[in-house]
Amino acid sequence: MQNIHINILNDTLFELFYYFCWWSIFGWFLEVVVRTLETGGFENRGFLNGPFCPIYGFGVTIITHILEPIQENFLLLYIASSVICTSFELFVGVLMEKIFNTKWWDYSHEKFNYKGFICLRIALLWGVGSVLVIRIVHPLILKAIQYIPYTAGNIIAGFILLVILIDLGATLADIRNFNRHLKQVDAIGKLLHDKSIALGENISEEVLSLNSKYERLSEQIRNSRIVRAFPTMKPSKYYSTFEKIKKTISYKSEKDIIDEKYENLNLPIQKEKVNHENRNL
Repeated sequence: MQNIHINILNDTLFELFYYFCWWSIFGWFLEVVVRTLETGGFENRGFLNGPFCPIYGFGVTIITHILEPIQENFLLLYIASSVICTSFELFVGVLMEKIFNTKWWDYSHEKFNYKGFICLRIALLWGVGSVLVIRIVHPLILKAIQYIPYTAGNIIAGFILLVILIDLGATLADIRNFNRHLKQVDAIGKLLHDKSIALGENISEEVLSLNSKYERLSEQIRNSRIVRAFPTMKPSKYYSTFEKIKKTISYKSEKDIIDEKYENLNLPIQKEKVNHENRNL
């Protein structure tokens, strides 16, 4: 790997890989710190399960090489890095939405945003961060990587690559399960709504069973790492159902429901039933 040169970037594949690894890990650490300050608790951020944010790895590797010729021109470097990083964020956001039918982050609440994918405030911060990285931090990383023994470095690189691929497979499986559960919850919610109209005041065992499954799947969706890692995510399909799940306060078991003698029955059909009864008055 150390002898494979990428002529355009004037670096070996060995060096590029470790640039990518370093900045992916640094990006994950930065995201975790920011989110921890916002929520007061640790949350594992990033697309992958491990401490790796590939968007940072690719993004920083790109800008450090593209903008190297202008790194001495502070103003030009700031403007160019802001534009490139924001364009890259937009590209990745749109691409991931197309692939997974989900918008993974949303800046719609920010001023001067474009379809929630990018916004002016973050673009300006990208510029500040890029200048610091290119002019101060990255030169230190360049020197540090030179001290990595090639043989040991290649073995470690192979191991890291294998872990990333396994993690990617696990993440894709998690996303598939998340989408399947969301689809099931949406279908059950519609079925419960139909049954609430048909049954009126009567609560059947079938309805209780469906509600129990609805709550169980909803709890799995709410507690999934994907939702915690991307709190502003917006699935393109079943978005209204997803929002209802996020707003659900607590889970009640079937035993709790029976013990309360249906007085405070927390069915997802409750609101629909009330609306139906009001229309019949």
